[in-house]
Amino acid sequence: MATNTHELPRELTVRQTTDADVERVFEFLNRFATPAQWQSPAVARQMEAATPEPNRLRYVVEERGGAIVAYGATSDGGMFASPDGSWRANVRVDPKWRRRGIGTSLLERLEPHAKGRGAKRLICGIRGTETDALAFAKSHGFVPFHERIDAYIDVPAFDASKFPDPDATMRSAGIRLATYGDLLTEHAADTEAFQRRMLPAFWSMARDVPAPTPMPETPPPFEQAKKMFFEGPGIDRGTTILALRGEDIVGVSVTAVKENGVAYTNFTGVARSERGKGIALAMKLRAMQALRARGIKLFGTTNDEQNAAMRGINKKLGYVPDAPTIMHEKKFA
Repeated sequence: MATNTHELPRELTVRQTTDADVERVFEFLNRFATPAQWQSPAVARQMEAATPEPNRLRYVVEERGGAIVAYGATSDGGMFASPDGSWRANVRVDPKWRRRGIGTSLLERLEPHAKGRGAKRLICGIRGTETDALAFAKSHGFVPFHERIDAYIDVPAFDASKFPDPDATMRSAGIRLATYGDLLTEHAADTEAFQRRMLPAFWSMARDVPAPTPMPETPPPFEQAKKMFFEGPGIDRGTTILALRGEDIVGVSVTAVKENGVAYTNFTGVARSERGKGIALAMKLRAMQALRARGIKLFGTTNDEQNAAMRGINKKLGYVPDAPTIMHEKKFA
């Protein structure tokens, strides 16, 4: 552990988290989360089991009664580790305890850990409305370099009559739309073979997204990816839509339905050879139909500012953007 120059207030203690802290940590983080960022503690535990991050370091700061008042974490992302050496950092302090050196104390523990394991830079995301966090990042040498935009659509208020039928539109282009659940049923004799075909198609599309850090060139081993992508809560079978030309997967829009009643697009992508044909719009329309039938009220998504094509589709559909999340970086020599 690094030697700290900033001591915590006397009534607080800091310690590394244990497995038993997962639910309490996410209950704390959910207090400050947007609807799309909210994650049930049970799902958080399931996701952590599916995607281990052996290099991750996490701390909680607690009052004497045990209540969490701050949290800090850093990780290389585990199976999503970026080839450019970027590590993620997250520091969150309860507003009642801010400006007392707690965030600085946590950051002083996290940075040496990342640097000691070869990190080239730390990155973090800060919502544009979080003025205290923006000032904190600047004072500790972080600079903005990228923006991501959350946006939401009111599903019951959405007027689908303004758009052509997505299935008919795609059929005229030789493309079929299907839910992930329907495709699993169709491939019930060999579900794994279908999922193995889906993984590289998904990965190829995802690598084209202008993200703040590059993705690894190859997907993780199938057994690990299966737990993360195909068995976890991040892919809802009835509202995740795939586009197929024959047997080839040429598009996918992955939807998660959260326990707080909010649906969220984890990813939408189209194969390079099929872009410009309205596939992404059609998949989003099909997902909206299914979500409306489920009684979902709010549908969220996040897009990188440079992803003008997808942001244009969402604007056309009527998504309302939030303040941007500003990605910051701190490079290490």
